[in-house]
Amino acid sequence: MSAKDQILILGTSSRPFLLEKGDLKKLNAFFAPPKKADDKARVLKLFLPLPDYASLQLLWKTLIERHGGTITDALDIQTLSWVAKSAGYSAGAVDQVVSKVLTQRRVQRLPVKPLTHAEFIPPLSKIDPVFKEEYEQFAAWTVKNNPQGKPEEKPKKDEGKDKKDAKKKKK
Repeated sequence: MSAKDQILILGTSSRPFLLEKGDLKKLNAFFAPPKKADDKARVLKLFLPLPDYASLQLLWKTLIERHGGTITDALDIQTLSWVAKSAGYSAGAVDQVVSKVLTQRRVQRLPVKPLTHAEFIPPLSKIDPVFKEEYEQFAAWTVKNNPQGKPEEKPKKDEGKDKKDAKKKKK
C-alpha cells in the first residue's frame, strides 16, 4: 500500500446510540481527523434520514426495474410510497421487500401476471419500521457525535469593542 492509495471504510449500525462509552471513544478516535497537516484524509460520519415520499417513489421504481420487474398500470407506486413513508420504512427495508417479491420465478411470470402493489404489502409488514422514538435517538446521537451533523456556529462579536463604541457614542 502506498501513500497515494485511497481506502474507504464503510460501516452501518441500526443502533449506534447503544454503544458503550468506551466503545464510542474508540469509534470517534478511529474516525478522528488526521493529526498531520499534510495528511489529506477525509473523515465523514453520516446520518441518513428516512426517504421522503418523492424519493420513495423513485426508489420503488428503480429497485423493481433493477430486480427485473416492469412497471405497469396495475402497480401503484404511489400507494407503496405512501405506505412506506407513513409507517417509517427505510430504503433498506424497501430493497429487502423488492428482493423477496421479485424472485426468479416471479420475474418469469410477469408477462402472464403483472405486478400489483398488493404483492409487496405482506412482506413489508414483516419488517420492522424505524419508529419515531428510535429515529429521534438517531438524530440526537448524530448531533452529539458527528461534527458534520452539527449546525455551524455563528462567529461571536467582540463584546469589548461594542462597549467602547457605545461609550464613544454617548460622549
